[in-house]
Amino acid sequence: MEYRTVFDEVFRLQSLIAGGVFVTVTGLLIIAIGLNRARRRDRLPFAAAEHNVLEIGAAVVLGGAAAFLVFVSLSANHRLDYGDVRPAAAAAPGGSPPTRVEVTAFQWCWEATYPGSSARVTGACTPTDRPVIVVPAGRPVEFALTSRDVVHAFWIPDLAVKRDAMPDHVNTLLMTFPERGQWLGRCSEFCGTYHTTMDFYVRAVSPQQYQQFLQTDSVSA
Repeated sequence: MEYRTVFDEVFRLQSLIAGGVFVTVTGLLIIAIGLNRARRRDRLPFAAAEHNVLEIGAAVVLGGAAAFLVFVSLSANHRLDYGDVRPAAAAAPGGSPPTRVEVTAFQWCWEATYPGSSARVTGACTPTDRPVIVVPAGRPVEFALTSRDVVHAFWIPDLAVKRDAMPDHVNTLLMTFPERGQWLGRCSEFCGTYHTTMDFYVRAVSPQQYQQFLQTDSVSA
């Protein structure tokens, strides 16, 4: 999936840089300790020579690495929202627009509606009554996320996908479910007393089952 691919790329790069910095700093520390013990001291233990060039150089390198990580993260977010990741899945086969699902978060559950259809999904967000948001498999789906009260976050952990749902604002999340299946979703933004029970499911079904759902508000097995 596009979002998972971008996440994996950024995480891999950040891990490599963090590992390189750790190894470099640890190595320099060990070398400094070894040299210090090897030479005879002719000054008080607390006295230290200044190495301005070395210290400034280290600060510049570490600052540059941190700035590069920030740039990579911001660039990845921009790609997800506006760049080459979204247009790659912006139209379904035949040139039709993405399937739009309007998701509204509230304390403490979710509601999903489908433009052009009377189908509606909600629940009590209890273990036996979780909303099941139905989407078509193999076609681009655009979630339009908002909130009735406080800030929530639409999160599908197994797919590494998360987007905030905020009052008086609509965030969009465009993704494609390549195959049929069901995934557990959660609210990842603390939103009050029953935040931890604010779970839901996203179920990807065949296009035929999805059309049936839009007409009958139910899906056959």
